[in-house]
Amino acid sequence: MNSYFYKFMINLLKRFSSERKLLETRGAFIIRQLCLLLNAENIFHSMADILLREEDLKFASTMVHTLNTILLTSSELFQLRNQLKDLKTPESRNLFCCLYRSWCHNPVTTVSLCFLTQNYKHAYDLIQKFGDLEVTVDFLTEVDKLVQLIECPIFTYLRLQLLDVKNNPYLIKALYGLLMLLPQSSAFQLLSHRLQCVPNPELLQTADSTKPSAGFKRTTASNIDYTELLQHFEKVQNKHLEARHQRAGRAEQLDRRVVL
Repeated sequence: MNSYFYKFMINLLKRFSSERKLLETRGAFIIRQLCLLLNAENIFHSMADILLREEDLKFASTMVHTLNTILLTSSELFQLRNQLKDLKTPESRNLFCCLYRSWCHNPVTTVSLCFLTQNYKHAYDLIQKFGDLEVTVDFLTEVDKLVQLIECPIFTYLRLQLLDVKNNPYLIKALYGLLMLLPQSSAFQLLSHRLQCVPNPELLQTADSTKPSAGFKRTTASNIDYTELLQHFEKVQNKHLEARHQRAGRAEQLDRRVVL
């Protein structure tokens, strides 16, 4: 990535920050077109790197949510999703760590990134941390959307891995964790029905059950410090909590002035 490209990405994010309506109406289209014309990996890598230093935490969270939706749903990002799915190369692992640090601005998108990259144990560890976060209506709405996304074609491989109960215990635990977060809504029923389809591991035992599963490719990606990533997630979320309380305090002061 040359300096001109990086400056362009900085100015684009500044434009999105100052014109939120543009981000809402045309943001996804603009980013998808850029991914077609330029290198999608460079675009996501540079935006994640810039958002890591973003001072407007609310904008950073919104932007990360937009980028994550594009990453998971756009046909233009098919190759990038495949690159992230297995984390086989140093480049893909480096991209995952870069995206992860910025994705921490939004807890639910961080979990979805872990699902995409098959980091199921880390996804479960993150969901365990959700009990310490401020659970808002927006937060639950995003969990609801993630459950809907799990039923989409993009996560077909994840659903099929539910057949391999023995080798994917943390995937099942993570999905049950999402289920426990949700109120009893349509998303709760959807995920509950999906988990009811998980087979009994004893019924799947065959004569070849002692052999390692061919579908189980890896436990964790090497050269990634997941403990440090989890600490970074907690640090970013603490900043968001402080910022929300400050905004709430300013709004309360403004209401008092209006009353007076």
